[in-house]
Amino acid sequence: MDGAAPGSGGAGGHFPVEHPFLGPLPPLGTPSSELPQLWVPRGFPNWAPLGICSPTLRCGGRFDLATLPVDFVECLMRFLPTEAEAKALRQYERERKPLEELADEDRFMLQFSKVERLPQRMAIMAFLGNFAENIQMLTPQLNAIIAASASVKSSQKLKHMLEIILALGNYMNSSKRGAVYGFKLQSLDLLLDTKSTDRKMTLLHFIALTVREKYPELATFWQELHFVEKAAAVSLENVLLDVKELGRGMELLRRECGQHESAVLRGFLGGSEGQLERLQRDARTAEDAYNTVVRYFGESPKTTPPSVFFPVFVRFIHSYKDAEQENETRKKQEEVMREKLLAQEAKKQEKVGGGSHGRNKWQQQELIAELRRRQAKDHRPMYEGKDGTIEDIITALKSVPFTARTAKRGSRFFCDPSHHDESSC
Repeated sequence: MDGAAPGSGGAGGHFPVEHPFLGPLPPLGTPSSELPQLWVPRGFPNWAPLGICSPTLRCGGRFDLATLPVDFVECLMRFLPTEAEAKALRQYERERKPLEELADEDRFMLQFSKVERLPQRMAIMAFLGNFAENIQMLTPQLNAIIAASASVKSSQKLKHMLEIILALGNYMNSSKRGAVYGFKLQSLDLLLDTKSTDRKMTLLHFIALTVREKYPELATFWQELHFVEKAAAVSLENVLLDVKELGRGMELLRRECGQHESAVLRGFLGGSEGQLERLQRDARTAEDAYNTVVRYFGESPKTTPPSVFFPVFVRFIHSYKDAEQENETRKKQEEVMREKLLAQEAKKQEKVGGGSHGRNKWQQQELIAELRRRQAKDHRPMYEGKDGTIEDIITALKSVPFTARTAKRGSRFFCDPSHHDESSC
């Protein structure tokens, strides 16, 4: 078949003319475009193929990655001739046609295809060259899944935090059909959408206030959740596939070593089989730990990957910390404003007294204290469509769990009690 070899212009070549381990490679005299081609070009790099043919054959046969780098091996794997192409090349040679009439790429591929078990050898060399990097890349991802899954499931502070949220939701929903028994984890994202009647505070801010005042030991629940951010970035499905691929590569290497003795392969097996076995154990542990924690929260591992499950907790932690900080900032601002108003009110009362000495310092202090109590009482937030105050909700939390009461409208916050079999707590 006729055609011009790509890369002849030099702009799209993958390798420089001066190869890192062979030195300058002089171009051959005959232009490839003037010669017949038996091998279909697939982006062949712009270097003189015959100049590297002999070193490639020698290094490939010895699995010598010190001389033939793994990135070069992977490039060559893209240019392996198909069965039909190899057959055409062999037929050309059997007919004793002059090799000089072939394009450079065909002459290289003719020699290259003579390597015994060429695809297997190239695959083994790529496996050898990438093994350590793959182990180093996959191990931390599996460890993150294991640690995050175990910490989320075992965290007692997180469990109590979710119980408080569930109790608040039941109190606010006040369903006549009874209390709900759980809620989807994704509902945690809705805590910022439910606001007080004055629109100044969200339900998450109120929860942070409640926890800080009544359950301070739970305020640092996030400290019990380890590696959730790292686990959120892991594609467990892809990691498990990569581990299986490493297992297949090791099996191919064992077969090659059993059929053809190689000191390089024997040495690699002795030092790497144990690493792969540990990685495979970690993969099984990570998969089991993740499946367990996802089912514990009422989700399905098949439909809820780590990239969906763990980010829920990451967002909740970040939002909770922000809410705490905003509560503290708001508290300081309100204290400054309250003191300013109290000072103004005290001055007004002094003017009403006409400067007489009937109101002494003790009476002024009593007045300020009363004003402060009144300000604190007026500050209690009321939530949209609900009729409870902070004290009411705290009382409900400490009384009979999930007591229902009538509300003006229900919240979109929690799941229906009829679906309690899908609950998360």
